[in-house]
Amino acid sequence: MLTYQLQKRYYVKENGMDFSFPNTVEVEIELEPKEMFGVGNKPSKTAVHCSEAEVIFDANTGKCRIRSNPSLEPINAILEVDGLQLEMIGNKLYAKATCENHKILDDLLVALHYIVPILINIEFAEPPIVKLTRGKVGDIPFQWELRNTLHQFYITTKEIQEQRVIGSLNRLITISDLSNRRLAAALYHFYVARRLEEAGNSPYEFMSEIILNLYKILEILIGPSRDKVRDELSKFGYSKDEIDFKFIPIMLLRNEFDVGHVSIALFTQTQLDTLYSYLEKTQNDFRDLLKIIINKVEDGSYSLKNDSDLKPDEDKLRTINRWFSLTSCG
Repeated sequence: MLTYQLQKRYYVKENGMDFSFPNTVEVEIELEPKEMFGVGNKPSKTAVHCSEAEVIFDANTGKCRIRSNPSLEPINAILEVDGLQLEMIGNKLYAKATCENHKILDDLLVALHYIVPILINIEFAEPPIVKLTRGKVGDIPFQWELRNTLHQFYITTKEIQEQRVIGSLNRLITISDLSNRRLAAALYHFYVARRLEEAGNSPYEFMSEIILNLYKILEILIGPSRDKVRDELSKFGYSKDEIDFKFIPIMLLRNEFDVGHVSIALFTQTQLDTLYSYLEKTQNDFRDLLKIIINKVEDGSYSLKNDSDLKPDEDKLRTINRWFSLTSCG
């Protein structure tokens, strides 16, 4: 369920001081978007009852928001359950409890940081995200932060960027050709994978969906068979070891690790670290693969599978027509 979000976090403490247990723990969780908690007055999906409202529609993106005047007042909700004191003031959730040991503290933070947003999501107009988690154990303050992440940057110049634009636009006719529809689809799925990484609250929020889109690149270009993928990629100069290291794991993850199928399994931190290390590098491998294929398609040295008929098959047509007739009756 949270396979790709449970990144290793650590406690940033003042002067490296150690926690002592048992102890009183206070936690603060800051949530966004603020407007649905009564903080701020940016356009949102939350409207205040009996208030004037301005609807803002962006016809370029299709997104619609609303702004109330006066805006929602800051909420203040209090609850105590099983020794855990909870208070929501505006967009900040405060929790207080007694923790007997470090593991109970870890479990408390996981529940507040990951579970609270998915519960609030059921009731509110917009999905909340956690911007920060901090608190104190006894008198020792801490912030709960990601231990490490891997980031890549492009070193470039104005001239290099201009050549990249020209090179991309020069491929427009090739990619628009119906005979290269599969290549266009593969490029689209790579685009979605990168958008998901940038759109997430962290690089890991939509990692499962990123994997799914990377898998679709291989499936649309080659097919779902691992042996077929190995055979086809070898034509592009990849060694067997490179293929098994860079591309086959995506197919394994899609089928067996909380991507294409539901999983609530728990993995060890060592197993997760290995998984994250692979995934932090894999997008560049797919980028390189797509560049190779584009170049070979353009120079005529490689041909994609050609689909003469792009219409849905008969089974899909029957399904969508049946669904259409049911929704029309409703």
